Amino acid sequence: MTKNSILFALALLFALWFTAAGIIWAYWFAILFAYPFGITAFFIWRFIRKDGKKRNKAIPIILITGLLCSLGFLAYILITKH
Repeated sequence: MTKNSILFALALLFALWFTAAGIIWAYWFAILFAYPFGITAFFIWRFIRKDGKKRNKAIPIILITGLLCSLGFLAYILITKH
């Protein structure tokens, strides 16, 4: 395995964790346990995207999906609590 393959797998794992855990806003879980993984995945993706492989397009799509779900769920919580 090459260095970029390992970094891709790590970024993909972090992005998936961010997407799955980003909607849990109870007790600041998303800020403490999801967003750091999303930010880390983003920076790893920025480092490996220069190799030009098509697989690198999956990571930003997953991160954007996770961010939209997380912020959407936060908005839903804030709207329904008032």
